[in-house]
Amino acid sequence: MPRPVMLALRRPMKVSPYKRLEKAFKRAYLKPLTLIRYGTLKPERAKLHGSDHWIYIDAADPCALKKVVEEPLRGKVSDNLIFWRDFNRHLKPDLIVDVGLNYGECLFGTDYDDKTLLYGFEANPRLISHLEKSQAEHPAGLRMTITNCLVSDSPAEDIPFYVNPDWSGSSSAVREMNTRPQTLEFKLSAKTIDSVVPLSEARGKTLLFKMDIEGYESKALKGFIETLASVGRSVGFIEFDAQYIRWAGESPEEYLAWLQRRFDTYRVGNIGAKKLRKVESYDQIPKLHGDPNRLHTDLVLVGKQTPDGWLAPEWSIAQ
Repeated sequence: MPRPVMLALRRPMKVSPYKRLEKAFKRAYLKPLTLIRYGTLKPERAKLHGSDHWIYIDAADPCALKKVVEEPLRGKVSDNLIFWRDFNRHLKPDLIVDVGLNYGECLFGTDYDDKTLLYGFEANPRLISHLEKSQAEHPAGLRMTITNCLVSDSPAEDIPFYVNPDWSGSSSAVREMNTRPQTLEFKLSAKTIDSVVPLSEARGKTLLFKMDIEGYESKALKGFIETLASVGRSVGFIEFDAQYIRWAGESPEEYLAWLQRRFDTYRVGNIGAKKLRKVESYDQIPKLHGDPNRLHTDLVLVGKQTPDGWLAPEWSIAQ
């Protein structure tokens, strides 16, 4: 494992008293449920709501406890997992690419067709041993390839990657994403997806992909072009956050235009109702909390070569 470097960065924003009280109430409510379900308040593995597969975690990571242990006890399923399960079931993809695994909630949180080949990418070296344990117990584990690298548009060495030891989900190659004290810096190899996924496994096939890498999607997709051009149809789910994209050194306006030349682009208008809305222009990206400087949404990308019938039956496109 690369040796981490401690960074002394600015202090985090203060959490409001209301938020602290709300968090304390939820944890008090969930503690007995966790103890009953797992026999400990800090389990090292857990099952997501709607899944029988174990996901191994670092029990000292608050992000893992919240997303893999506590939220499933409340019957909560993340937005990207809702999409992932529905479109996997509908498309029965030949090829899966999951970039930004974290603990593998999407990759391990559902079942796959017997023909499906799966590729997962995670940059945070502290999570790999947990991912390997989950892979070993998943029914499709032998068809999974997990790569520990930074996913980018070109190969490189010694690229800084910043890990928040208090919340693994915000770890990123974008330095501004982690400005808390005690942030860890790792030097990683960067690879393109095209260099890892054989074209022979992509040509003419159905691809389902997801990217959640805190602003670095704009670089990762540019190293995915050959694979995307080779498949017969592709459907993907990514985060679009204008601030994160700027921090990664890209123009969000130009990045969206780049996406729209290659994909039919939709935003998730209502995850509960499973509704998509077509994105025709940059000004249709919604503002986060009404802040004009924080345009943010989840995008569904459908490859231009994809035939009709790609939409999962539970979902609709708002007119």
